[in-house]
Amino acid sequence: MTRRLYALGFTAVAAIAVPLQAQVRPQPQDPKPAVPRTHLPPPGMCRIWLDNVPAAQQPAPTDCANAVRNQPRNARVIFGDDPRTPKLPLPKSLKDPAPAPPKTPDEQPRPPVKSGPDRKPIKPDSR
Repeated sequence: MTRRLYALGFTAVAAIAVPLQAQVRPQPQDPKPAVPRTHLPPPGMCRIWLDNVPAAQQPAPTDCANAVRNQPRNARVIFGDDPRTPKLPLPKSLKDPAPAPPKTPDEQPRPPVKSGPDRKPIKPDSR
C-alpha cells in the first residue's frame, strides 16, 4: 500500500515538473563579445558596433546623437568614456538663478538704484 502511494506521488511530481521545465528561459550561449580597447571611440564620441562583423570593418566613430538615431537592429552603440568638454554647472531649477561668477578684487560694488512705485529708477536731485 505505501509503495503504491510513493509511486503515485513520484509520478505526480514528475508529471508536474516536465511542463515547468519547458517554461524556463534559455540562457544565451554566445554573450556579446567585448569591444577591443583599440577600437573604442574617442572621449565624447560614440561608435555603432555591428554584431558578427570583424573589428577592422566596423563603422567609424561619430557623434552620439547620430549613432543612436542610425543604430541598426544587429548593432549596439558604444559610448566614449569622458566628454570632450566638461559639463557646466546647472541651476537646481529654472526658478533658481545661475551662480554669479566670482568677483575680481578691483571691482567696486555698485550702489543700489532706488526705484519708484512704477519700478522706474529715480534720478538723484542735482541741487
